[in-house]
Amino acid sequence: MNRSEITAFIATQTQNIVQTGPFKGMRLSRRASWGDGDVGPKLLGLYEQELHESLIRFSEQDYQEIVDIGAAEGYYAVGAARLFPQTRIVRTYDTNEVSHDILRENAALNGVSDKIVVGGLCDGAVLRGLAQGKRLLVILDCEGGELAVFEDAAVVASLRHSDLIIECHDFMQAGITGLLVTKFFPTHLVEVIYSAGRNPNAFPFLAFLSDEDRWQAVSERRPSLMNWIVCRSKSPQR
Repeated sequence: MNRSEITAFIATQTQNIVQTGPFKGMRLSRRASWGDGDVGPKLLGLYEQELHESLIRFSEQDYQEIVDIGAAEGYYAVGAARLFPQTRIVRTYDTNEVSHDILRENAALNGVSDKIVVGGLCDGAVLRGLAQGKRLLVILDCEGGELAVFEDAAVVASLRHSDLIIECHDFMQAGITGLLVTKFFPTHLVEVIYSAGRNPNAFPFLAFLSDEDRWQAVSERRPSLMNWIVCRSKSPQR
């Protein structure tokens, strides 16, 4: 089976509903704005499963807004709107305008359209403006542009009361992770999280696929070992 056939099989078996993880029960469109959107791993609930513990931990906190930069089709934005019912606004940003329509579709499928605000570019100045006087959860995946967002020290300072999850693309620019850790270390507790394994055998409906197809089903097709930094504010105003 090729990748699209495996994705179609998973979509049929799951009825386009996420099966496991903190976003379990979320409905997903099969439309994608970036590759195939990793729809298969997302429906299985395995997509970036390394972040599940942090997401659950953060869901116990109170945030005035959630900001998703590089939101694509809204997997995190819509998932967060469901997982953080106490947070009334989820602001999403992506420069790919095709993704905006799919994001809105996913929001509607899950009944959270009233919480989602869709936008285009979010640079450091925009993020700094959003953070003024607010406690945010920032989820950022901007394909190697993460250093540029935090280039100005004032942006980092404005986020001292906020928590962040940042995907680091060191394969695009060496040293990104170390530089970001240095920037956030004075104001945040910083944890580096690395890619881990997946278990395709946890899903009975995959059992009759070949070994190769089962591994394709859970693969996010990363170009290298990936990592994220999770930054928890040291602020006493938590």
